[in-house]
Amino acid sequence: MTLRIFCAALGCSAMLLASAAFSADSSTSPPKALNRPVLEPHQGQYFRWSAPKAWAMQETTNGVDLLAPGGTTFVSSALLAGGFGDMTPQQFLAMMMRQVNPSMQVTNARRLKDQPGIMSPWRTEEYELAGTFKGVPVRMNATVGVSSAYGRYWATMTLYQSPAATWPQDRTWLPAVAQSIAVTNPRQVAGADRVMLPRNNPLDNSGLIESWRQKGLSEDRISQARRETTMGYERMQDPSTGRNYDMPYEKYDASAGGYRNPMRPDELLRKAPTGE
Repeated sequence: MTLRIFCAALGCSAMLLASAAFSADSSTSPPKALNRPVLEPHQGQYFRWSAPKAWAMQETTNGVDLLAPGGTTFVSSALLAGGFGDMTPQQFLAMMMRQVNPSMQVTNARRLKDQPGIMSPWRTEEYELAGTFKGVPVRMNATVGVSSAYGRYWATMTLYQSPAATWPQDRTWLPAVAQSIAVTNPRQVAGADRVMLPRNNPLDNSGLIESWRQKGLSEDRISQARRETTMGYERMQDPSTGRNYDMPYEKYDASAGGYRNPMRPDELLRKAPTGE
């Protein structure tokens, strides 16, 4: 798959594939007064994710773009499977920024712990970037992972962006949106069912499929705990409709003894079962 085809498939507003292993930067202190949105879970054909109400959502086999009204704030992540040649995270970031937003400049970078990969470990790096988007100064966090073997490479990139003016507040909840995304159709994600690779060596697409199958299974077990302990969101459920919400801790109403239903504020939500 060429970069041009890859970008066309995603609309190239940005890229989105969730990986629980790629964590968001928490080096800066959040603002004292939080005003984080309620996140509503969604199930697509290949992925599931949580996003604020009224956000636009675009899903392909390669990933998902989640965009706030106006498009300046977004979360996006994707997987490129079986590219030819060799690639480093820094090279992949530079290549994609030329397509996504050439104005973005890296202001900080750090190496993250390697993660188990398909044929080699995912080398992961995290970047802070600054630039302009539609004339507005913006900040971006990008985490890139690359796994290479036998002259082919797999790459993931997860982004979240918002205006520089609201970045300190937005970065307290945008990582929760990014980390909510999970693969639910591993056989077809990134076109895995169409990848034709040589059968006379170990590099076949069964490893890719199994990798994302296991990722999806583990995501069910850990996603709820991660949201609640790391991101400060709690998965709750409407007892009447069964609809789930990711509620920020600060929405807890101590006087009522729980979280108020966004649709019917006179009712309380209940704890969602693990895995939902």
